[in-house]
Parts: sequence; structure tokens; C-alpha cells
Amino acid sequence: MTTSRQTVLIVGATGVVGQACLRHFASMPGWDALGVARRPISLPPGAHSLQLDLQDEAACRAALAGRDDITHVVYAAVYEQPGGLVGGWRDQEQMRINLQMLRNVVEPLDRPDGPLRHVTIMQGGKAYGVHIHPQIVVPARERWPRDDHENFYWLQEDFLRERQACRARAAASQPAQTRQKSRMLATYSRPGMTRS
Repeated sequence: MTTSRQTVLIVGATGVVGQACLRHFASMPGWDALGVARRPISLPPGAHSLQLDLQDEAACRAALAGRDDITHVVYAAVYEQPGGLVGGWRDQEQMRINLQMLRNVVEPLDRPDGPLRHVTIMQGGKAYGVHIHPQIVVPARERWPRDDHENFYWLQEDFLRERQACRARAAASQPAQTRQKSRMLATYSRPGMTRS
């Protein structure tokens, strides 16, 4: 049986999570690992890199729109403004920039004829509001409703859910096998303080 290669685009590849993902996927048979960051990336054996500013929509489109190999995205990038933990994470401009950075990666890759099948977003404890009310119950539960506070994680999740819904609508009239290939899955990964 022949298995086709998969390519994972690891966004935020200079960070702790990004570096761990690069090492992991570069060592896996059948996978190609491509790290993305603004700055040069320390690459493990077998990994490749793409230097790209995620805030530059035109540069992202130019670098990603023609790719026909990227099947998965691990998104571990974050833009943080100075201003303290709570102030920075509640800042509307920071939320807008973080959403736009994700859009700049996903939109050029998510096309009807493209191979993109799965996007994983790395999130942190701020999804549970630990920066606003640090006395939350641990372990937190992923099945809990969203913590009612403004957060770019919610903007990013809503964006991906909308992309998934658009794909599903477009594929609805297609044969079952085509519909299956047209699916794009999304995973929201949160820290070890949670259980499902």
C-alpha cells in the first residue's frame, strides 16, 4: 500500500511549541515539515523553512496561494502588544491583528482544489479567562461554554468554523467521496490544565 506524503505548515516555528512541532513532524515518516516565522528558524534535520511576516497579507498570499502540498497547518503564532497581561489581551487592535494573521495563512491555502485538510490552533489558558479571573476550577473542561470575555481565540475559532461551513455548503451537491475529500477539520489545542 502506498501512502501519500503529507506536509504540515508550522506557523510560529521559532517558539517553544513551534520548535517542538518541527522536531516531531520532521522525524515522522511520510511527513514534510515546513516552519514559518518572521525571523530565521533553527531547523531540525529534515525540516524546511519559510521566512514570512504574517501581518503582510500580500506576502502571505504570494508565498502560500500556489502551494499544492500543504495538507495540515499547526498555528502557534501570536502577536502580543506591550501593556500588561490583561490590558494587552483585551486590546481590540491586538485581537484584530491576531485574527488577520490567521486569515493571511488560511485563506490562500483553503481553496476548492487545494489539499488543506486540517488546521490546529494552539491556544493558552487565556481561553478560560485565567488572566481575568485566576481562580478557575482546575482541570478546566474543554466542553465548557466559552468564558464570556473578549479574546482573539474566539475570533479565530469563529473564522475557522465559517470556513468549514463554506466548504460543507460547496461540497453538499458533490458525490460522497468528493465531499469527504473537501472537508477541512479544525482542532483547538489548549494547555495541560484541561480535560475533555
